[in-house]
Amino acid sequence: MTKGDPSDTHGQTLGRAAGAPEGEPAARLADVCARRGAVYQALALGLGDPTPAYCEALRSGELHDGLRAAVAWLGDDAAVYETAFQALSQTGSAMVDADPAVALRDLRVEHARLFTGPGTPAVRCYASQYLDADPRRPSRLNRAAAAFATTAYAAEGAAPVAELGELPDHVTIELEFLFSLCRREEDAWDEGATDEALRLRRALDAFLREHAGLWLPEFAAAVGAATTSGLYRALSDLLVAHLSVELGEGSLADDGDAAG
Repeated sequence: MTKGDPSDTHGQTLGRAAGAPEGEPAARLADVCARRGAVYQALALGLGDPTPAYCEALRSGELHDGLRAAVAWLGDDAAVYETAFQALSQTGSAMVDADPAVALRDLRVEHARLFTGPGTPAVRCYASQYLDADPRRPSRLNRAAAAFATTAYAAEGAAPVAELGELPDHVTIELEFLFSLCRREEDAWDEGATDEALRLRRALDAFLREHAGLWLPEFAAAVGAATTSGLYRALSDLLVAHLSVELGEGSLADDGDAAG
């Protein structure tokens, strides 16, 4: 499992997703995998340390336009993403006349306040802090949820990126894993490996239903409640919308406490 280049989020991956799925059934399924994976990758990179490339994609509208194209295959059901897309568009427009260095600095300051510190971050970023919560030790990390994630990665021959120095159940690592499963499923459909493609889809579904889908809605709600940043509000909404589509449960945002 490797971290993607920011340009890939709004370039190569979304480039394939720019039009409606066409061709033979396997080609259409591969295209849908590329589209689904593009959203996971945009989330993983957006919730990671802000970079000049991601900031420019937001400012130029390329991120918004690419993501909108990526979910177009859903037809009317893509409306679940509309709140996130409007926030991305408004945030990018507000950055057009801003000094890029200042805009990047502001995003980095807010990212640190939300997720890394110094001090206690406003939002918990690890599955263990949600799924293994202990009121007596609320900040305890690397517990059963982290072991679950590690086992899932190992089963797919993947491992967290060593140079990140992150625990395996960090939100960005888990989103990157989901992206990697989509990318590998896409490749399997392209290669005519139907059984492998179906196995990878089952692996992704299991990871969502047994693990990531159990805590990411609460994480998204916490981000939305803690920030006034247009980008992080948009990413919160985008995560909720994409999980609802991937889990086939309608809009989690309509489920009250499920997403805050």
